[in-house]
Amino acid sequence: MYSSLAKEISILTNNDKLSSEFHICEVGYEKCRSTKPTEYAPINYWVLHYCVAGEGFFSTPFFPERKITAGDFFIIPSNCKNVYYPNRDNPWQYRWVGFSGDLAADYFSKLKLDKHNCVIGNAFDHRIDVLFQDIYDEFKRDNLFRTIASSFNLFDTIDQINLKTNHLSQSENLFKTILNYIDDNMSENLSVNQISKFSNIDRTYLYKLFQSYKGIGPSEYIQELKLQKACSLLRKSSLSITEIAYETGFSSSSYFSKFFNAKLGISPSNYRKQFIIN
Repeated sequence: MYSSLAKEISILTNNDKLSSEFHICEVGYEKCRSTKPTEYAPINYWVLHYCVAGEGFFSTPFFPERKITAGDFFIIPSNCKNVYYPNRDNPWQYRWVGFSGDLAADYFSKLKLDKHNCVIGNAFDHRIDVLFQDIYDEFKRDNLFRTIASSFNLFDTIDQINLKTNHLSQSENLFKTILNYIDDNMSENLSVNQISKFSNIDRTYLYKLFQSYKGIGPSEYIQELKLQKACSLLRKSSLSITEIAYETGFSSSSYFSKFFNAKLGISPSNYRKQFIIN
């Protein structure tokens, strides 16, 4: 689920350890601004990132540059130089957790992550953002046991995503076709019935597909997608509020403004003002 991060950046660190073998040493999130590619020096712990919104680029000496988009994980291996930076036109927002200890590499290896394989793509799932927030909240409260527990919940969810990715099925291919249809017709006021008719399946099965692969229903998914596109257009384009409403499939600017305010607690115009440099 798309979540608007509370501040531009937040970094929390903690040197207290439950175990020297596995330790969470850092958590944070950042709404990035456009920057040039920067090479970062090696650090002695692993950092797992999750892209919440926007786009960026990531590489290491062992992993060629890869475009990162919303829903992707990328990991900075321990003691490894790395380069990462936001897309100038659509800067990313991401969360991260830093893990140290001898067991960290073993755990990430079981998740198919190492210095040669640093990205898990297309993992958009509303549970991921919630789990990162849980880790952040418990870490901030200095509750190390719950922080570790939340991190293992995150690992388990990533493992399940890997299993789905490695075992493509007919239903998954159908679901990908449905998602592409929704993306291509975002300016239309799509209904669940239209999607059901397009995919030649009934509403019940359509709902089960979304619950299985996204953890939310089709209507909620469409709303989250509308919100992401609206936020992007408000930040980057000169379109009017009415034009953005139509671009995101709303029949009127008033309905769009009501929807936007209900989701983010701020009007579209005030949201846009936050990104205007006087």
